[in-house]
Amino acid sequence: MNKEYHLTESKTFCMLPWVHLYTTPIGVAAPCCISASISTEKGMGDSTKQPLMELVNSEKMKELRMDMLAGVKNPECNSCHVGELHGGNSFRQSANKDYGKFFDEAINNTLPDGSITKFEMRYFDIRFNNICNFKCRTCVSEFSSQWEQENLKNKVTYAKIHPKNDSPKFLQEVIDQIQFMQTAYFAGGEPLITEEHYVLLEEMIKQGRTDIKLRYNTNLSNLKFKNKDLLGLWKHFDKNIELSASIDHYGSRAEYIRNGTVWPTIEENFLNIKKLPYVNMQINTVLSIFNLLTFDKFYEYLINNKMYSPIDPTYGLYRMTGPIYLSCHILPEEYKIQGKESIEKSISLLKQHNFTKHQIASLEQVLPWLFSENIWEQNKNEFKNEVQRLDKIRGEDFSKTFPELAGLL
Repeated sequence: MNKEYHLTESKTFCMLPWVHLYTTPIGVAAPCCISASISTEKGMGDSTKQPLMELVNSEKMKELRMDMLAGVKNPECNSCHVGELHGGNSFRQSANKDYGKFFDEAINNTLPDGSITKFEMRYFDIRFNNICNFKCRTCVSEFSSQWEQENLKNKVTYAKIHPKNDSPKFLQEVIDQIQFMQTAYFAGGEPLITEEHYVLLEEMIKQGRTDIKLRYNTNLSNLKFKNKDLLGLWKHFDKNIELSASIDHYGSRAEYIRNGTVWPTIEENFLNIKKLPYVNMQINTVLSIFNLLTFDKFYEYLINNKMYSPIDPTYGLYRMTGPIYLSCHILPEEYKIQGKESIEKSISLLKQHNFTKHQIASLEQVLPWLFSENIWEQNKNEFKNEVQRLDKIRGEDFSKTFPELAGLL
């Protein structure tokens, strides 16, 4: 088995199916959080009904491992394949870099049918429920309890309370994996108001595993949960915490995109956390139809208000593809041209303030991606209907908040 080839040259191999298992808040199992299975009802198994090892060695997981080793592009990994095709650095490539040191043991534990005899969870990303105090436009009810309640109240045809991934037995199986973890990623829902997040932190401290790297994706709206001392717990993980604040814009635009946002509170929490010596703070932005045309204004605000500087970690930029009717790809040509100009102004702004090449690269990768699909005609009706439906329910006004996009309606 050519280790160097698989980790650096292969277009299909990824360490994650050997060292990781992802589950959605309703228990849909998948090889990672951006795989095709997350958009299905069955995925690669159901963590509310099946034990951990049964999910790890499901038929689909075994097939995926064999395809990866054989150089076959499995549809499960289409998100990474497309991203790499457009020159981006994919989750697959990052995983191989981060967990490649476990390659030998992973392969040695792999049987001819793709099953593995021993599973050691090096990367944790289990979503236990969808508890969230926001209703983000670029999200869905499966990941937000507030969305669920809103849908039920307004008698949406598909409205329901989703089952929660909160089996005590499954939680214990995850706790048993703490001894192997290198990285624990907490997202949601909203992880900072999720019970299981605090259970795991306390278990890590109890087991002396404060060397685990903690990563978060949080809306940063609430730093208190019941009687838990979040900042006190974090202190045990000295300088080993990476926190990504989900922020897509500022002011009224931020409050529209992520309903529930009180912008002054978010900004205050962000700046206070950024001062802590044991937390590495950054922003994770979803690039969508809402912020593309004013991205330069967004970055200008971040820089002027000391939320982003050349010495900060590179801020994440997720080029959203779903829900498709809010993707930048649906924009008509004339709007895409305006979006291109906004991204180019953002790049110039970062260069002017001496940001690093790595910080600028994520913006440069947007330009070829932006024009790779043209799907306005197929999606315009859903876009208009959904925007207007939610505006009416929430008392919001798309055209007033985003006047540069008002013509789309």
